[in-house]
Amino acid sequence: MHPYNTTSPVIFCIFNRPTTTQRVFKEIAKAKPPALYVVADAARPQVQGEAELCQECRAIAEQVDWPCEVTLDYAEDNMGCKQRIYSGISNAFKQFDFAIILEDDCLPSPDFFRFVDTMQDRYQDDQQVMQIAGTAFIRPLEPKQAYYRSAYATIWGWATWKRAWEHFDLTMPSWPEIRTDLEQNAPATSKHLSRYLRYIDKAYTGKLNTWDYQFIVHILQHKGHCITPMYNLISNIGFGANGTHTKSATHVHANIPYGSLPESIIFNESRAIEAEMSAIQIDNSLYRINSIQKRLKSIAQRLNIPYSTSQKMPKH
Repeated sequence: MHPYNTTSPVIFCIFNRPTTTQRVFKEIAKAKPPALYVVADAARPQVQGEAELCQECRAIAEQVDWPCEVTLDYAEDNMGCKQRIYSGISNAFKQFDFAIILEDDCLPSPDFFRFVDTMQDRYQDDQQVMQIAGTAFIRPLEPKQAYYRSAYATIWGWATWKRAWEHFDLTMPSWPEIRTDLEQNAPATSKHLSRYLRYIDKAYTGKLNTWDYQFIVHILQHKGHCITPMYNLISNIGFGANGTHTKSATHVHANIPYGSLPESIIFNESRAIEAEMSAIQIDNSLYRINSIQKRLKSIAQRLNIPYSTSQKMPKH
């Protein structure tokens, strides 16, 4: 992969994990975005030592040594994942019409930035396209195209436009009606769809302190399209005891290596949601490995060797 300087602003969401923050910031610095908007939550007063960790993360994100417009959006009191990320991205879109969003555990491939810039240029005027993803839950050995249009957003390294975010309502007031419609007319059917809907139910009722399922619903409500790569361009390095929602270090999606794009990106000429791909994406994203596979993956991680599990692939 060749060095690549992105033309897109980056929104960098951080909290209390200096090690992952440093790794992600290092990759952002290589891409030299023209603007960096840092969103940081404050420490929880009841968690001993967290204030120092939060300060360390903020110091890392301020180590900008390239020409860049930097905005520091730091909370004074702890807001929690849901409100802090939602408010931070909303504030950032008062400045930007388009931006990349990276959390402190989403390690980007250099080609992630090239993919986003290329897709932004191609789809900026396509109102149906509401998101550009970086994570691939479908990874054929020899993709026939670089990406597909999915009904479902993924949020481990992504990008969007102000036009797609600005009417997003975190409370999901229309979820009951949208849920009924999805059960009957889902843009992609999946054996895991009912479990997927139950996760959204938890976000709707406040049992999950998150913002991402609400944004997924926002896109579904507006029949939006998500440009999703066939090459994995993000490695989630945050699985483990310190993760907010990703506690298992042996999870099937933990530390999946990122790949690279071909020099020439093959464009997808379809203007429709690809139902089969969307369904497989949901199945693979919710895939769980059994206890034997967990042990094998744990051993592979200790030995620093690749380990993959069998997941679904498209028929064509």
